[in-house]
Amino acid sequence: MSGLTLLETLLAIGVLAILLSLSLPLGLDFYQNQQLDSVSQEITQTLRRAQLKAMAGELDSSFGLFFANSQYVLFKGDSYAARDSQYDEVFEIAGVIALSGLSEIVFLKLEGKPKDGPEGFGGTIILSANSSQKTIRVNGMGRVNLE
Repeated sequence: MSGLTLLETLLAIGVLAILLSLSLPLGLDFYQNQQLDSVSQEITQTLRRAQLKAMAGELDSSFGLFFANSQYVLFKGDSYAARDSQYDEVFEIAGVIALSGLSEIVFLKLEGKPKDGPEGFGGTIILSANSSQKTIRVNGMGRVNLE
C-alpha cells in the first residue's frame, strides 16, 4: 500500500506556500506596470483627440482635458469651469495609478496649441505606480509626447 505520510503532505504544502509568496509580489508589480502603461497611452491618445477636435473646429469650440485624482474629463469649452457639460467624456483612472502635474489643459480652436493658463503654455502630466513613472509632456506648439 502506497500513500503520502503527513510529513510529506506538509512538506509539499510548505514548498507551494514559499513559491507563492515569492511569485505574488512579482505578479503585482507586473500588473501595476501594465496598468501604468495602459493609462498613460489612453491619456496620450485622449489629449491628441481633444487637440484634433479643437483643430477641426468641432462644435465651433476649444477642447481640453481636466485631471482629478481618479478620473480625467475631455470637455468642450475654454476652461473646465466654463465648459458645456453635456459634451463631457469621463474616463476612470485605475486605483493603483497616482496622477500629478497639470490639472487642466485646453487646446485652442483651429490652432490646436495649448491655451495660456495658470501653468503657462503646455505642461507635464506625471503618472506613477509603485516605483515606475511615465511622463506626458505637451509643449507650447501642442506636441504631445509620452516618455
